[in-house]
Amino acid sequence: MKKTVTWILTADHQHSRVYSSTGPGAGLRPVDEMTMDDHLPVSHEAGSHRPDQGYASKGGPGHGYEPRTTPHDQAALKFVDRIAAALEAATREDAFQRLVVAAPPRALGELRQRLPESVKGKVVGELDADLVKEPVEALQQHVERFLA
Repeated sequence: MKKTVTWILTADHQHSRVYSSTGPGAGLRPVDEMTMDDHLPVSHEAGSHRPDQGYASKGGPGHGYEPRTTPHDQAALKFVDRIAAALEAATREDAFQRLVVAAPPRALGELRQRLPESVKGKVVGELDADLVKEPVEALQQHVERFLA
């Protein structure tokens, strides 16, 4: 009988780590091929552009308005999309049966929105905490309740 594999994703907008476990007390093993790192430029270094142009009314004066997302935000969302795509590919390969997601609140919300349904169906727990740089032993304590 095949063991049930749970993956634990720890992520923020620049780093993601995935660990694998086959159950309580089995420990966490890194899934090296799922490790991703990105360097987000500081907002003022990410570049800017002229504000988009809007019009108050037909023939009225034009005015600029700020974009809804900054280049920094766009880069962060692209990183979240990379995580989602990698998890979707791993799902197709049946690499894991269950998933626990740990991320700071904003990143967790973005992951919820961007994960494909095939991955969302495997989520058994979420932690709204930044655990991406936690040592494995500390991470184990946070996720142990989801491994039972």
